[in-house]
Amino acid sequence: MTDPTETKKTLGRVSRAATVVASSAAVGASWMALVAATTMGLGHLDRVRAEVSADTAKLRTGGARYRLVVQSYARESVAGGNVPSPRQKPLASAQRSVTAEELSRGVAVDVLRVGESVDPSQVIVAWIEQGEANLEFDGAEARPGADAMYGASESRDLGSARVVLKARV
Repeated sequence: MTDPTETKKTLGRVSRAATVVASSAAVGASWMALVAATTMGLGHLDRVRAEVSADTAKLRTGGARYRLVVQSYARESVAGGNVPSPRQKPLASAQRSVTAEELSRGVAVDVLRVGESVDPSQVIVAWIEQGEANLEFDGAEARPGADAMYGASESRDLGSARVVLKARV
């Protein structure tokens, strides 16, 4: 039989974590953020805020929509900012629809990972393609096409990364 005071302590910790995630989810994060905010006993939550921007000279303006996909990978699986291989599975992913105007100012995207342990050494990769955000599972299975603008950056100590998208040569 479990001690009721232990249950209260555990519930208190989860509630505070869920509150923090819920406030982040309320700002337009993904379905994964909503699941994380409403589920108890998740283990560890890891959030990286990716600040994504692009030189919009090569993008169509005037309301054209782009699919922005942001993924995090273990550092050793992405060598030198290259595109991860199809065999590599992202630790976490997010997607959203953006315009060229938003990218010129910078777009903040929270990438949430739910798991047993948290490894702070991550590489954040991001890219845009023409179209709306409509991939399943927040783009976890997505890989950038040859014409996608792409960028990568290591996450910093405070759980943030700055990614600048560039045309690939």
